Amino acid sequence: MARALLDAEYSRRLLLLRAVVDEMASLPEASGPLEPVRAAWDLLAGAQRRAPEPVRRLLMDPQTGLWAAHLLRRLRGSSDDDTPLWAEVGRLHALAAAGATVAGTDFRIRVPAHDGAVVLPGLGRAWTPRERRLPDLSQESEPWGVADVSVTGGRARVALPAARVVDVPADPASDAPGWQGTRLFRSTHDGVTLTLSVDDLGLYPVIPGAPGPVRLDHATAERWRQRLDRAWALLVTDHRESAEALAQGLLSLVPLPRGERFRPRSASASEAFGCVMLSEPHIEPDAHEATVELAVTLVHEFRHTLLNGLMHLTPLTEDCADLFHAPWRDDPRPLTGLLHGAFAFSGVTRFWRARCTRDTGRALELARFEFALWRRQSRAALKTLDAHPALTVTGRRLVQGLMADLREWETDPVPRRALQLAERAAAHQRAAWRAHHVVPEESTVTATAGAWLSGGAPPAFTAADSGSEIRTDPAGCRLDVYAHLVRLMVMDPESFAEARIAGTPAATWTRGATAADLACVAGETEEAVRLYTQEAEGAERVGAWGGLGLLIADRHADDGAAGDGYRALAERPELLRAVSGRVTRRSGRPVPPATLADWLARGWHDRAGGAGDPGTPHAETLRPGSSHNGSGSMSQSARCSQSTA
Repeated sequence: MARALLDAEYSRRLLLLRAVVDEMASLPEASGPLEPVRAAWDLLAGAQRRAPEPVRRLLMDPQTGLWAAHLLRRLRGSSDDDTPLWAEVGRLHALAAAGATVAGTDFRIRVPAHDGAVVLPGLGRAWTPRERRLPDLSQESEPWGVADVSVTGGRARVALPAARVVDVPADPASDAPGWQGTRLFRSTHDGVTLTLSVDDLGLYPVIPGAPGPVRLDHATAERWRQRLDRAWALLVTDHRESAEALAQGLLSLVPLPRGERFRPRSASASEAFGCVMLSEPHIEPDAHEATVELAVTLVHEFRHTLLNGLMHLTPLTEDCADLFHAPWRDDPRPLTGLLHGAFAFSGVTRFWRARCTRDTGRALELARFEFALWRRQSRAALKTLDAHPALTVTGRRLVQGLMADLREWETDPVPRRALQLAERAAAHQRAAWRAHHVVPEESTVTATAGAWLSGGAPPAFTAADSGSEIRTDPAGCRLDVYAHLVRLMVMDPESFAEARIAGTPAATWTRGATAADLACVAGETEEAVRLYTQEAEGAERVGAWGGLGLLIADRHADDGAAGDGYRALAERPELLRAVSGRVTRRSGRPVPPATLADWLARGWHDRAGGAGDPGTPHAETLRPGSSHNGSGSMSQSARCSQSTA
């Protein structure tokens, strides 16, 4: 599948470039001081005929896709930029120069230079350090200029605006005076090779608004190379099908600074086919842990690439304004985002399933937890997708195929402890998500608060979720804290114990966790209830209402039908939070959350006649038009802690 999608994407890339050239036909002046666009196109076409494979790789470079899509939007009036149009158009001239260079064609062409540097796509950057540039009063306040790129007798040169001539080395991937090569990371194991260009010179961010790349120093580049070698060996040995797909379709890596432990940052984008943004893995304390983390993140992001390629060929969803709870994200997601995540995390689930048969010791314990967690989360998301009418025929076939895979995995045995931790992690994230993003209907909150203040029973209708809506809360970050702490407890129990004794997780890799979370994961229920109550009453942390509701429900797990109200309440922490806030504002006195929870839960049970479930997550109906309820539970773009899923 990877090869077919790559071929289709190549055809799409050629069409995109052709569309740019056609749009420019009516704007001959837009090339400014450069040669006409047609001359650059002819040079590129000649290079493609002479060296089709090397030029294909340049054309498939994710930076080429990002640039062409951006320029086409700009030419059609749907995007704007401070960059002069001629300089943006001139990226085609730079691409033609790079293509002619790898094809060994003699040529000369003018290309745009920015701040004394010229980027030749896929090859590298010619530049002059600011302190070595000659003064140019005519361009003192203008960062854009023109450079000449030429090849004569196989020798490539770049004449920069500051009167410096840079010789491009015979191996453009290497560095030389005035030249920074586009590095290649090449890993080979058991006959399978992965070749990635390192995009630390790119002009176009993979994610709009993200900061530009920073050139890796030699030591950091070597660390990356070693990490990729180890991850590639693991993938080829234990996940060969995934490795063979990656070898065909993964093209470039945008390296990011090291992230938090257990929270790698990664992203991909539809116009950057084959590119992955990835944070540097942690070196300590466990080399195998870092290797597995890098391997699964590559699998995860490449699944996004594959689905992007498929979505370029056929729509998988109709237009849909609803928002959903995605089990792997902090923020509410549109339907396409939920589908993307489901496809990506089905691959993640398969990865951890394989690790359950290969790892040992603590790594095996972690693999079992991850497999149980993502199997459960993928199931929930796919159930939501399968029930939604906005899927196309192709989209529904895709979802049903993923569901068939999951059904095969449902019988895989997982130890009881791993299952319990996975269920609790899913419930905890989902409850925190609802506390942040779900807003109960105003009439429900008003009536319920009024009933409390008048000494009555809670209104019967509050047991149903009708009328609630999703409003994205930007403060809803790191909602996966329970799962994060489980990983720490499994892989580094010493550090977990130290944090629990200290009462606060001070290290950067436990950001977002509090003493209440530590107590909760450690199984110290009453202490966790006390601490979550303090956080909720002090308005310190919205997510505390989610953890508190779950623990209060746990207290009544053995109450039979009487516990149904508490279980329903645990599914709606946003109502407990909203009513508590309303009562406090109207009375001037805070109400203990546990007392309010008892009143709500027992009132619902009494009105139900002591039998039946007053409300479950699968019975919720959120307000049409503003949201859609997903029956699932919690990676990196708009989120705070995880992936682009």
